[in-house]
Amino acid sequence: MTQITNKILTLSLILVYASAQTQLNVSKENQVEKYLITSTEQLVVIGFQGQQEVRDYIFCRLKECTCEDMVSKGPRSHPKVNQYQQTGNVECINEQTITFERIENGYIPYVWNNKPQEEESRSYQPQKRITQQNTVVYSDSDMTASMTVGSSLVLKWKFNTDDTIEMCVILNKKAWVGIGFGKGMKGVDMFAINIIDGAAELLDLYSTQDATPPTDATNDITLVSSSVTDSAVKARIKRKLNTGDSKDAILTKGSKYTWSFASSSSLVMEDHKSNVQEFEITLNESGAQQTSHAYLISLILGFILQSLII
Repeated sequence: MTQITNKILTLSLILVYASAQTQLNVSKENQVEKYLITSTEQLVVIGFQGQQEVRDYIFCRLKECTCEDMVSKGPRSHPKVNQYQQTGNVECINEQTITFERIENGYIPYVWNNKPQEEESRSYQPQKRITQQNTVVYSDSDMTASMTVGSSLVLKWKFNTDDTIEMCVILNKKAWVGIGFGKGMKGVDMFAINIIDGAAELLDLYSTQDATPPTDATNDITLVSSSVTDSAVKARIKRKLNTGDSKDAILTKGSKYTWSFASSSSLVMEDHKSNVQEFEITLNESGAQQTSHAYLISLILGFILQSLII
């Protein structure tokens, strides 16, 4: 009976492997690894055996002919975009075969099959990277209204005659910051500012769940100027009040909203479920507002109590 069970188990493993229909070939020359992937899958994720707290991944999307380095820090964290991209020379031989090169990291690569379900179901939108070049000097002296959120974030804004709003985001540390035009992480229009090679990077995002938000299908936000120092990140952005995109929040002069923001000690966006804070803002044309620590703490406590009840 045990022999029959073992045979059935072996057959099952063979069938699972065959159903994946993904082949990975890696050769090495002068500490550079050359990858060849053939797969019927649209998304192939490469992991590395033996890595512990910090884990490298390569996300290859054959249809878009892109491969991107990701990194996961901690046992429960999701892979995020790695600010140090080591994968290059990406080429697609056909719709099912992709090749690229990568500097050897000392670990054995393998095909990682534990892909999140949302990667399977939703169509992929490539990251819209807008990195500010040092051609425009950051300034916010012409802003007409402002708001201080806690002790780490300042928002300044003004309305233009062409139905656009310009907003300055000032974070008092060198780290990424995200602003959501709504509550939480479900069905919220948002943007994030990362630090890439010492420069600010703007991402137009739309969050659908408590996970890494994908980029919006259309980019409706512009990075006007920025400043990155060891003690602060400042970015000036511009967008239409009504972009015409059904997923984008419509902003109106004088209206009151509940927005959210998140940050951490990382230079790029990472897992931040415990760091999301909500605040109330009124988009007046002038004046100063402030959100106290007590309000932010009450929101966080309310979220924790609601989670315990559920």
